Amino acid sequence: MKLSKVLLSTSLCFTLFTGFSLTEVKAATNDDSTIVPLSCPEVGTYKTSYKSKTTSKKTEFTHYATNNSSTPDSVTRSVAISHVATVNIGGEATFKVLQSGAKINANVGYGCNKTKTLSTTWSVPKGTWKLTAGSSWVRSIGTRYKVAPPCKLTNATTVTANYTYATWSNKTKQ
Repeated sequence: MKLSKVLLSTSLCFTLFTGFSLTEVKAATNDDSTIVPLSCPEVGTYKTSYKSKTTSKKTEFTHYATNNSSTPDSVTRSVAISHVATVNIGGEATFKVLQSGAKINANVGYGCNKTKTLSTTWSVPKGTWKLTAGSSWVRSIGTRYKVAPPCKLTNATTVTANYTYATWSNKTKQ
């Protein structure tokens, strides 16, 4: 009989101790809801994916030079060339994703949109020559998504980065 009383009192103490512990936890949270950790810390941010690119050249200077001598002549001109690195939506982070996807680096920093004057020199042999100069461009296209709970990509928007990556000059016989 003594053993049964010890077992009964032990189980009663354990039940009371467990009951107080649960009550204290509920009192600390002030509600009966279950705490669920964030499953997606990126909620509210944006993700951009790269799709495609096209490259082109823009002629920004043209001059015709004639040399009647058999000795080559040198022609130097100040040439205004575009230098651009912009994106239509999303800022620098979106621009960097599209630039990285295109695998061609811009020749200026993000946000630049201006014309720079460069001094360009051509060697002109005998004859008439067309001297040209300009900038090389990339148009990189992607999709920007907003991250919504629970880590779903929503609100797909097309984004476009336009930027220069080089300057060039050329001469062609006329």
